[in-house]
Amino acid sequence: MLEGQEHERYMREAIGEALLADQNNVYPNPRVGAVIAENGAIVARARFERDGGMHAERKALAALERAPLPEAIMYVTMEPCSTHGRTGACTDAIIASGLRKVVVGALDPTSGHRGRGIDILRKAGIEVVSEFLLEECAALNLGYSGRETSRQEDSKKG
Repeated sequence: MLEGQEHERYMREAIGEALLADQNNVYPNPRVGAVIAENGAIVARARFERDGGMHAERKALAALERAPLPEAIMYVTMEPCSTHGRTGACTDAIIASGLRKVVVGALDPTSGHRGRGIDILRKAGIEVVSEFLLEECAALNLGYSGRETSRQEDSKKG
């Protein structure tokens, strides 16, 4: 299978995971799905399920229960977070896991965060394919993106 077709197959699986998340439980956060693929098979999958809970990327790594193989690829519907809040930064977990490649759907719409997670991963030597199936991944979180844009515009006015 061609690499682009594989990326599409696995990103669609990650989108499916995100769609299983109840928007009422994740609010005010985005719905995010993640899968880890190795040797043509999904070996871990996860989604963000509740506000304050473990992020999809960390859950997928935990579900793997071992170090990923060198050829493993993580597919995630939104750029991994790069700051510590109620949970640790997903970029830290990805780097520590030994993953060498990550395929990202939508960028984080939050000012100051957009593109930061991707930059951190790349600086750590991880290959990143970004904005893959962008429109479909962004459509998962139109409400979240709109709230973030409004919040940023309001903070500029104040």
